[in-house]
Amino acid sequence: MKVSVETLQNSEAVLEVEITWDEMEKASEKAYRKLVQKVDVQGFRRGKAPRSLLERKLGKESIYQEGLDDLMSEAYRDALKEYNLTPISQPKVDAPAFEMGQSYHFSLTVPIITPVELGDYRGLHFEREEADVTAEEVEKELESLRNRQSTWQVVEHPANYGDRVTVDLKLTVEEQTISDLKDNPFELTTERHGMFAGMDEQVVGMQPGESKSFSTTIPADYANSKLAGKQADYTVTLHKVEEKQVPELDDAFAEKVSNGEQRTLEDLRKAISDNILADKKRRIREELREKVINAVIDQSKVTVHSMLVDEEAEDMLHQLEHMLEPQHLSVDQYLKMIRKTREEYLNEIRPQAEQRIKRQLVLDAVAKEENIVATPEEVEALFQLYAQMGQELPHSDAQIRALTASYQREKAVSRLIELTTDPDPDEEIEEEAAEEASVANAEAAALAGGDLTDESIASGEAQSEPTQTASSADATTLPAEPMTETTA
Repeated sequence: MKVSVETLQNSEAVLEVEITWDEMEKASEKAYRKLVQKVDVQGFRRGKAPRSLLERKLGKESIYQEGLDDLMSEAYRDALKEYNLTPISQPKVDAPAFEMGQSYHFSLTVPIITPVELGDYRGLHFEREEADVTAEEVEKELESLRNRQSTWQVVEHPANYGDRVTVDLKLTVEEQTISDLKDNPFELTTERHGMFAGMDEQVVGMQPGESKSFSTTIPADYANSKLAGKQADYTVTLHKVEEKQVPELDDAFAEKVSNGEQRTLEDLRKAISDNILADKKRRIREELREKVINAVIDQSKVTVHSMLVDEEAEDMLHQLEHMLEPQHLSVDQYLKMIRKTREEYLNEIRPQAEQRIKRQLVLDAVAKEENIVATPEEVEALFQLYAQMGQELPHSDAQIRALTASYQREKAVSRLIELTTDPDPDEEIEEEAAEEASVANAEAAALAGGDLTDESIASGEAQSEPTQTASSADATTLPAEPMTETTA
């Protein structure tokens, strides 16, 4: 057989195959020997019938077609191996009817993973950002702790900013009721945004038991264009005013908020400083990691078939379904909340899906270039780690491939950081962070159920997060305490 392969720019390969009639004859003889073992011919034991009788029973063309099908499969397998092609789906076959005694030509068009052309990633260099903690940051966190430990004391003075008030509140716009709340508590603030902007200053100065009607103007940039810029009419009855009681910053406070781990206020300040520093270092490592990966992707030539992007978008939607389960929401319910169809949502996340595929392909290419592999022992350690976390994963071939690919990519990231940055002074912490990231990314692959293989199972490193989007008529929730609205 004569096989030629042309790789197209859209990540497809076209295989042109020429088969001589002599090759067809030989293939038909093999087909006869295979079929005669399966077909009963009267008067002969199975496997013993002469070809002429088998042809009479099945039709001469059927035997030749069987042989031709075997040749086509053989040509496809050999071409994939010889030209190092990785298909992502079944090929589209253009196979006309054959003519007896004539050579035969057919073509196959197959979507493939186009090999990545890496840039000079070893020539990249990135500086590590230094992490430090200021006294102001520590004091700000201390103040936040104090506020979380605050209590509320009922008072008789007029309401003021910073107080918590309990009110009945009715809000109408053009005689349409938007909110009708009873005994609703919220804190008065000077930084109210959204539909309730301007309300707090009207409540300030009211006495318990007092009722008041007033109007404000909904901001022109409010998300709901039907309400933006309209007059909002309020009727408010104030039931209760509470003043925040903030605890003293002393050793007793330190011991309480740390559950006895810190005995003095200075010990607490030190612990807070250490936590802030650790968080900053973790953020810096993550930002550096993304900067390195994105730079390597940007300087690489990556061509992604649209089919891979479609499948990745579907995987992201599937991951979203898992994320919604704890909230007892279905994907359909979530899509209804954000007023999008399934097709609109998939189209919206396609750019992110394509970037995820590029990321996977580039990291796979780096792993190949750097001779990086995830050993069976490392993958088994991941399985055991999941088991210790209460997530028993099945030892299926797809799951093993998913964890192997994810961990291998994580090792490729570590290698890139090693090549493009100066040594990390916190190397031990860096290794621990890399292991945490490996597990997190392996979990993403586990949820997706696969990786980029010739079976076209695509997994992702980062999970898609649902964005909380209020319906267009929903009122803005007041800070500090929940406020429920009746939508128009």
